[in-house]
Amino acid sequence: MIGEWDKQRFIGLIEKLSKAKGPSLSEQPRRKVLEEFFSDNGLSSVTDSAGNLLVQMGSGTWDQTVVFDAHMDVVQQGYTDTIVYENGIMKGLGVGDNLTAVSMLALLAVSIDNQLINKAIRPLIILFTVGEEGHGNLKGVKQIVDDHEVGPYLFLSFDLSFEEYSIRGLGSTRYKLEVICPGGHSWEDYGIPSAIDVMMEFFSKLTEKFKTVANHHPKTVSFNIGNVEGGEGINSIARSATACFEFRSVLLEPLDQLDREVTALCKKMNERQNVKLICDTLGHRPAASPVKPERIEPMVLDILSGVGEQSQPVIRSTNINATLDAGWASLCMGLCRSGRFHTHDEYVVLDSLEKGWVVLSMLVEKLLLDQHN
Repeated sequence: MIGEWDKQRFIGLIEKLSKAKGPSLSEQPRRKVLEEFFSDNGLSSVTDSAGNLLVQMGSGTWDQTVVFDAHMDVVQQGYTDTIVYENGIMKGLGVGDNLTAVSMLALLAVSIDNQLINKAIRPLIILFTVGEEGHGNLKGVKQIVDDHEVGPYLFLSFDLSFEEYSIRGLGSTRYKLEVICPGGHSWEDYGIPSAIDVMMEFFSKLTEKFKTVANHHPKTVSFNIGNVEGGEGINSIARSATACFEFRSVLLEPLDQLDREVTALCKKMNERQNVKLICDTLGHRPAASPVKPERIEPMVLDILSGVGEQSQPVIRSTNINATLDAGWASLCMGLCRSGRFHTHDEYVVLDSLEKGWVVLSMLVEKLLLDQHN
């Protein structure tokens, strides 16, 4: 039905994937590794208009399909030169977020035999999505949603660690602010607007607006300025400055309110002479509530408990933001013990991988073969 855990095969695949470049929206080299892996194992795959890779297992209607998803992209440069193995862990950028899940699903696809597919009560699509990280803005999973008028039976996204799972989506809105001023000499032109000063004032005022919103929605919203650039030199009045910032919330209302505050503040400050503020929205992830959690949550917790893992519900920003927002029954969970995500010290506990394979195998059995689920 499904083969036994093959650690060496897993290591061989994740090594290839980790070295293939795959930052958000530039996942082609990593997708090629997967395409060749499937072709070498006699399995066909297709790529959609967004760049997602799909493997269809069995046939049937979309509304009865189970989708197993893992995002291919990795943060920062999108790859690691070398995975380090020490003290029972493997360490490297992207190994836990999200190449362990990608490798597991790829191995699952080539391990499911025809006997299981013939007995399955539901078809399975194994999906490798693009654009989950950063400015990818959930491009891949949003394309899957746009391509279907109704949801599948279940959308199960694999990401991060055993310790936590998500049935709710943490919303966010991300912006890029550009401030443009005339610039000049720090002494001779002293007194004309500086783009850096204007930007500092903008964020000071926006912080006060944020505090008001946060007081009305305690512990449900956050604000972060991610990077700031600008200026020409210590003796020059800055002509330009840019910054990227974001708001996050478990609720839609404060995100909408803060978006209005950003627009109003830019409009007000643009009334000044020799000052121009341009604020563009870089991306939006919807805050999303659970959809039919009873379809999957008890099953996942029972399976994890069976392998000795206790998982806690958390609110995250992941692929299921888009599917939950579309009304699809969805859950996000891990297939290993891992941590230090988005750093070069990111790690996966090697002994946890076999448990992940058991969990994945049990999910296939329950969702594809058990009439009661």
